[in-house]
Amino acid sequence: MDLSVVSPFYNEEALIHKNIKKMLAKLHTLDLEWELIVVNDGSTDKGLEQALEVARTEPKLKLLSYTKNKGRGHALRTGIAAATGAVIVTTEADLSWGENVVTDLYDAMVRWPEADMVVASPNMEGGAYRNIPWKRVLLSKLGNTIIRTFMLDVVTMNTGMTRAYRRDVIQSLPLFENSKEFHVEVILKAVALGLNIKEIPAILEWPAERHTEGGGEKKKKKKTSFFASNLFQFVISHSLMSIMGNPTRYIWAFSTVSFALSMVLLVISIVAKVMGGIAAYTALLSASMFILSVMLFVFGVSLRQSSNLMKEIWIMQRQQNLSVIRPKDTVYQVQAPRVGAPAALPEPQGAREKVPS
Repeated sequence: MDLSVVSPFYNEEALIHKNIKKMLAKLHTLDLEWELIVVNDGSTDKGLEQALEVARTEPKLKLLSYTKNKGRGHALRTGIAAATGAVIVTTEADLSWGENVVTDLYDAMVRWPEADMVVASPNMEGGAYRNIPWKRVLLSKLGNTIIRTFMLDVVTMNTGMTRAYRRDVIQSLPLFENSKEFHVEVILKAVALGLNIKEIPAILEWPAERHTEGGGEKKKKKKTSFFASNLFQFVISHSLMSIMGNPTRYIWAFSTVSFALSMVLLVISIVAKVMGGIAAYTALLSASMFILSVMLFVFGVSLRQSSNLMKEIWIMQRQQNLSVIRPKDTVYQVQAPRVGAPAALPEPQGAREKVPS
């Protein structure tokens, strides 16, 4: 299998049937061995029924489903665990990145055989946001700015689902996040483990139906306080995830600033003493800033040691994953039953090497 496309969905009744059809039509034009894996993340509308209608007639479509909504990260891990392609492309089921992004990402993996993963980004030159509410664009750019500020500046799009992975790489990463933090977790651990990440420009465009509920009336959202809003939760969760990736970057900077201030205040207090002025308060403040700088430095050392220990744990977890071969040649399994499966296609005669694993 050359290519696996993984698309989770939740309550996409208005779009899921025609979008699966669109993706299948695109994949059928490729001279590759491929599979499309669609994961129903506990939808409460008729989205599962719509997907089932397609699954009953398309052998190359795997429909995985479970009854309780568990989050985007869990759905992605479910689909990735079931994938058998040398390259795994994950993308939204609403096709907000278009069907062509799959071939763009796959071609990028062919073009860069050294890449372990390739990220699609609307923030690069050549990429763009179209037909997306300005609040969502602002949220995306804000989140990525926070992550790039606190983490290593590796890619311009840390929060997007649409990416391509080498199967052995993504299936061996120790991943646990169930919500949207999954995207940041992958980048964080990939960087920590020294994996090669590339990026290509892409256009993120919402379909018209995305702005409505079931293609009809616009959704009416309940007003919530800022601290209970998605924006606040997004900023907090991504900030914590980012700080965990590079915990000492600013702590040691604050320590240096505090030490410099303590020296300046010490000089001022000495000058004041020589000139017969009052120097006690300035000297006390200097001593306080010096103690603060030492405390921050020691705290930074402790965080650095904890970060190094965490990386060692991730390395050991990945090595363990790589050493464990489980059914269907996957290194970890997330349980989700396949539904509506038609008869399997006959195995293709011969084998073609498309992409170096």
